[in-house]
Amino acid sequence: MCLAIGSGDKSERGGGAAPTNQGGRVVAETRLMTTEEKTGSITWGAFVPHGGANEFAGWEPGKAWQRMADAAAAFDELGYDHLWLSDHLMASGGDRSGLYFEAYTAMAGLSQVTKRARLGALVTCAAYRSAAMLAKQAANVDVMSNGRLIFALGGGWDEPEFDAFGLPFPSARDRVELFTETLESIKRLWSEDQVDYDGNQVKLTGARCEPRPATMPPIWTGTHGPKGLRVAARLADVANWNVGLADFKRLTGVLNEACEKEGRDPATIDTSVFRLADLTGGDATRRVLANMGAPPEAYDAVKPDHFIGTPDEVAEKVSAFVDAGASHIISMFLDSPESDDSARIFMEEVAPRFAAN
Repeated sequence: MCLAIGSGDKSERGGGAAPTNQGGRVVAETRLMTTEEKTGSITWGAFVPHGGANEFAGWEPGKAWQRMADAAAAFDELGYDHLWLSDHLMASGGDRSGLYFEAYTAMAGLSQVTKRARLGALVTCAAYRSAAMLAKQAANVDVMSNGRLIFALGGGWDEPEFDAFGLPFPSARDRVELFTETLESIKRLWSEDQVDYDGNQVKLTGARCEPRPATMPPIWTGTHGPKGLRVAARLADVANWNVGLADFKRLTGVLNEACEKEGRDPATIDTSVFRLADLTGGDATRRVLANMGAPPEAYDAVKPDHFIGTPDEVAEKVSAFVDAGASHIISMFLDSPESDDSARIFMEEVAPRFAAN
């Protein structure tokens, strides 16, 4: 997702199923984001600088890419569990003229400079690519990264971006429908040898996706409305939201209701939150806000709802989300690409406080 200033088939269960045989090929269980993968009970994610906050305005493209790769390698070494890009066509803020790297080609490159962290686009816009092409691109990233893809999907929201590229901006209803059909069809393309799918917006006839992931990548969603959350309750492993604490609690309640309607135990789907972060004194936050055209007083409005402050202050904010049920905490560090200081401080002084006893 672009930088937002503000408070943004396992159909029955989120847990892994026993391997099944489909079309003569064994399909293994979904790779979930489970707490058994690490010593702590929470997983930690970081956005790699990629232009989403207009942070590469004025940079030479080659130098910006090298900085992306260096940051991804550094975050991987620091111990982040998942690394993220957003999926847009232009940078945020101002005239949107800064560099912005396309998510899936960039992830393919980053897969070669990282070793352990998962990779994903938070969240992929279902309207920017056909379901078939998206299935191919994402599967290739999974193969190139040795099974480290997280597939996170949403319906899209950035109408000016659609207009700029001549893309029709569907109604909310049609975007939810496209999101649903894209997710359903891609899960089938990744688990069946040949797929026929007859949706209103996605149609496949004898379609194949090879290579495909050896096991189903974790499925994340970024929807906020009740219809989208009903789809998440049916198809996703993790529901991610770019919201403040009050909205996080409200959306958790909506998701729980959706799970009950789908006959799913709410405990089998994780929740995740994405927040801006700055642990270097606040100057980076002020700079980013200024680059996006926000007035100076925006800092005081943004700070309380994001991971901005001292390690103690940030840990208190993280704790509030964990207490509200968040299993995955994702930060966009606003001092990056100029430095990796916030990312380092977060992993050295904040994350260890949440390690399992």
